Order: sequence, then C-alpha cells, then structure tokens
Amino acid sequence: MAKHDILDIEPFYQPPSPAGDLRTMLRRRIVATALHQIAAHAAERGRLRKASQWRAYAARIRRRFAAAVDHPDLRLRPKWRERPLNRKKCDGFSIENLLVESLPGCWMNVTVWKPDPKRWPAPWPAVVTPIGHNGKYSSNEQYPPQVFAANGYLAVSFDPPGFGEKARGNDHFVDGVRGYVTGQNPLAFFLADARRAVDYVLSRPDVDPRPGVAMTGVSGGGFSTVCCGLLDPRLTVLGPSCFGLPDEVHPVRNGYAGCPETQWWRRFADGLALDDLLLAGRFVPLLLMAGRHDTVLTAKFLGQLTAPVRKAYAAVGQPRKFSVLIDDCGHEYSVAQARAFVAWMRRWQTPHVPHARVVTPRKLQLLDQADLQGNPPFGLCMATAAAKAVRKRRRVRSAAVARRQLAKLIPNWTAVRSHGLRAHATPGSKMQLWVHTFQELSLGDGSAWELPATMLRPPKRGAGVLIFFDERGRWAALEKWGWLNRAAGMFRREGRPRSVLTVDLPGWGDTRPLPSPYDVVGWGGVDRWTGYLSAATGESVMAMRLRDAVRVVNYVQRAWKTPASRITVGGFGLGATVAGLAACLHGHLGGVLLLDPLAEFASLASAPKSVWLHDAYFPGILGAADLPEALRLQPAPVLVVGARDAAGRPLGARARRVFRGGKITVVPERFSPANEAVVLKWLETEV
Repeated sequence: MAKHDILDIEPFYQPPSPAGDLRTMLRRRIVATALHQIAAHAAERGRLRKASQWRAYAARIRRRFAAAVDHPDLRLRPKWRERPLNRKKCDGFSIENLLVESLPGCWMNVTVWKPDPKRWPAPWPAVVTPIGHNGKYSSNEQYPPQVFAANGYLAVSFDPPGFGEKARGNDHFVDGVRGYVTGQNPLAFFLADARRAVDYVLSRPDVDPRPGVAMTGVSGGGFSTVCCGLLDPRLTVLGPSCFGLPDEVHPVRNGYAGCPETQWWRRFADGLALDDLLLAGRFVPLLLMAGRHDTVLTAKFLGQLTAPVRKAYAAVGQPRKFSVLIDDCGHEYSVAQARAFVAWMRRWQTPHVPHARVVTPRKLQLLDQADLQGNPPFGLCMATAAAKAVRKRRRVRSAAVARRQLAKLIPNWTAVRSHGLRAHATPGSKMQLWVHTFQELSLGDGSAWELPATMLRPPKRGAGVLIFFDERGRWAALEKWGWLNRAAGMFRREGRPRSVLTVDLPGWGDTRPLPSPYDVVGWGGVDRWTGYLSAATGESVMAMRLRDAVRVVNYVQRAWKTPASRITVGGFGLGATVAGLAACLHGHLGGVLLLDPLAEFASLASAPKSVWLHDAYFPGILGAADLPEALRLQPAPVLVVGARDAAGRPLGARARRVFRGGKITVVPERFSPANEAVVLKWLETEV
C-alpha cells in the first residue's frame, strides 16, 4: 500500500470548512460592533472646531448619560433623613458615623472625616470620596480622607453598593445584571449614594458651600466621580484615579469582563465612551490620576484616552484645568495622590487665598472596622428594585405589539426580515443515512458570520421540518442515538419521515467562544464579557440568537420551499426559550416545541440566585414580551416540557399556571427518556 501524507488523506464525510475560526467569531463580532460605534462618535467629535460646538457637544453627552441612568423607581429623592450614630476623636482629626437615606428606603453608612478645628477653624470646604469595589475599611480608603482632613477639608466616605455593609442585594455580578432584563441601570445606585453625599455635606453648618464640592475616588469610585460630574453642577473639582482606559482597549479588545454598571445597555451605541464622559463634565478642573505599576489599567494607554479630553479643554479656553498625574504606585489611591489632589483643589477652589504647604499627617491611622460601621437597615437595593419592576410590569396582550416590541430589540430588523440568510449556505459532503440524507451546512451572510448546522432530510418530505436550537450544541440531541433521530423517523420508510435542521446559534456548539486570559479571575467568564459588552453595543447576544433563529426559519422557507405552516421550531434549554420568542416574532409557524426552557426572564430578575449564564440576561426583554406571553400570542400549537426557573429547578405543577393558552400543552417533568414518547406523539399528531 502506498504511503500518503496525512494531510492528503480525507474521510468520505466532510463538513464545510468555516471561513474563520468559529471559536472567536462571537468575540470578533462584538469587538467590531463596539469599535465601529466608538469610531463613529469619535468622528463626530473630530469635526468640532469652535468652543460653542464643544460645549454643545458636551451638553448632548450629559443629556444622553442622564437618560441612560434614569429610571422611575430611582428618580425619587426622599425628604432629608439622617440618623446620627457615634463620634470618635483621633490624633489630628475626628470622625462621625451616621446613616443617610439616598433613595426611599435605601440607606448609606456615612463616615465624616473632620479636620482639627484648632488648626483649621470651620467652616471647611468639602470633598466626597466614593469608594471603589471595596469596603471603606482598608488603608486605600482610610488614608486619603485623613490627608484631606489634615489639610483643612471635611471628607466623607461610604460603602458602595455590593461591598462592606451594602453587600446584600447589591452584588453587581448577581443583582446588577438583573437590570438588563428590567430596564434598570445599576450605575444609578452608585450615583444616587454619591450625589446624596453631596447633598449631605452641603447641609452641614460646618461646611463652606462657596467653593462647591470636590469629588475623588479610585477604581469604581473614580468612575462614579466622572459620572457624577456629568449630573451634578455642584461638583467643582474632580479627581478620578485608576478608573479606566480607552474603551477600545479595555474592555473591548483585551477581553476583560467588566461590570454591568459600566456597560449598560446601548452605552457605546449612544456615544458614551469614557473619553466623552470625561470631557462632558462642564469643563471643571479635572485631575486624572493613574498608577505607573497598575497591571490592568496600564498607564501606557492613557495618552490615547486623554488626547480628546485635552483637545476639548483647550478648545473651550481652559487647557490648564485638565492635568494628568502618573503616580509611582499600582492600582490604588496613594497618599501622594491625596496630596496632589489637595493642591489641585486649592488651586481652583480658593486660588486667591494664601495656603499653607500640603502636609501629610504625622501618623496615618488604620481604624478598626467597628469604628466605621453604621449597620444600615436592609431596604431598597438592586435586587429589590428589580423584583419591584417585575411585579409592576404590564403583560403584553397583543400579538402585534409583542412582535413590534421584540423587533425593537434587534438592530436592523427590517433588513433581516427582508433578506434572511439569502446570501449563502455552504454545504458539506452528503451521506445517505438509512432513509435520510445527512449533511453538514454552514449558514452565512457574507460578513464573517456563520451558523454551523446539521441536516437530516428524507426523500419524502410530507411531515415538514423541525428546526432545533440547543444550548449544549447542535449534536447533543443527535449523537449516540439521540432523540432527534427518532423525531426525524430515521429508520422509518413508511409513514412521513421528517426533515430536521439543528443549528448552533451564536455562542453555542462550534461557535462557543474561547476564554480570554482575564477569564482566570473569579469575576471573569466568557458569558460575562459577551453578555455585558454586547449589551453596551445595543446588539446583545440574546438579540443575535433571536435574530438568527428567525433567519434560519426564513432560510428553510426560501431554500427548501417549505411553507411556514409546515415548520416546527424547537429547542433545548435556553435554545428552547429563543425558539419560543422566535415563533412569536415570526408569527406564522406550524408548531413550537420547548424542552427544559428557561420559563421566564422575569425569574432572572427576581430569584435570589440564578444558574443561567450571564449572556441569558436579555436586555429590554421585559419591556417587550416574556416567554409565556410570547407563546400565548403566537397561533401555533405549543408543547412545553420541563420548564425551569432561574435556579434551574423544574416548575412542576406551577408550569401549567405559567404557560396558559388554548393551544399550549404542558408536561411538568424535565425532558427524559421517560417522556420522550409524549414529545414524539405530539410531533406526529399536532404539527
């Protein structure tokens, strides 16, 4: 036998070769969309010349940002309520602890750091120091306020949502992500507390309101500082530290799974990149600080971030009001930064007053955690606000309204509906598999976007087509005598064998993204990066899946010349949930088969804990239609088997109450060989 080079040997059966690496396809799509949006708004900014144009542009950014963080439940500002707790005198300063209500039922634990009145007579200028993703107890959070107090400034600190005493119900990776489905922006909770701190210091008789209020913070606290500058004209000096890089770098291209509150729905689509947020803060004095040894928010990219900000400040005649400090530290707010910010505040808030030199306390003190605690009562938080939004939402009762609202969640829906997957379907080699022809397909649209698919087609096609989407991958229900083979009637020459097309929607099966290096950390994860960043582009992963599910149906209708009434769409897990929404959006299919679906997106917003991946949190879905409504409002027969809640548990008998409708059949138990016969019989008799 002749020897052959292994590269020249091919098996009889060959799937189509993908045009690109399917494992990076979804990431590349999200990155390309984000970069295009960021570049488009940068181009708009590049056309600005006059000071009046820059000021008008900054005002537009402020309006867009205010709309992004607005929500009816977070709009209310209660009458002033505070609860004094205790005081403590320390060497060179004193502290006061109290509770302040920032939103109705939402309390913040405030620590006030006061100067020594013998050295610095009241009233004092005030500085608010939002904490990053940490409690207010470490040296990173305690030393800067002591530096401010030593130099005559009253400072306030408080735990941010999700940390310290405000951890319960505010974990941004558990509770913040709920905002995607309810339409709430978790950033609003961070900013409500920070702005309420401004209210509080200006209410104190020992604070001088004339110079306004300064704000400075590190990491997440730095981001809150930038954002508060857009909302609150009482802030007259800003000092964000170690808080971000150009969005093109971080988190878009480096794969870092950031936080939902920094990647709210449509952030990049609405032109709210970080450089725009920085330049839109009314051109108040802005000292941007960074650590030379910060290994994530590396200083080498700061020039790219600050260039448009410098240009904007110069254009409005205020070039000296913007400065950058690169400190010899890591990801932290150092004593050196605190000293620099004291000098920055003095320079701009009281430029005509002679000042003593900036001093460092003789002894920086790390107070015990108990000295700073306030024990705020549990009340309004991200979790309870999301649950409230679920209770208040109105169910959709019109099929036309449901379709229209679902379509709004999908960018360029009109083009999708018109053209479908008309561009190309690349076939692999065919094999005869008993009754059916077996073939792998690659369904594409010419834009480096492919959906791997597996087809079983009999010679007689009277039983129609079952299109199936499986979150585990398209082969999960086929291999090793999977039940889809029996649904197709693979060995059955008599009767009406069925065509089956099982497809990998974006992020599943062969298109499951590879992890990035930053996914090694506990808050990382492919599903978090893809879910959060795609939300920021306005084209969420779930919107892509819903769009492509309908495109596959359109492809089968056109390429296979199959009437919609002979097409059943189905799926497993989240694929089933997508199939149900697709049936509603299409509106004319012959049947809907859902196996172990996520029963309700509302449960993701209201359940204590969820096991579903974060790319399942469909932004805006509860403003359109939840799955039970979508199924009830489409005309085809529906079989729901083993519907699950947010914790992954079957609904059991409650499933019949959740899924109600004249053509909806419910099997409460999870899909298994024990109830497979029910599914096969339903396919034979109902569709």
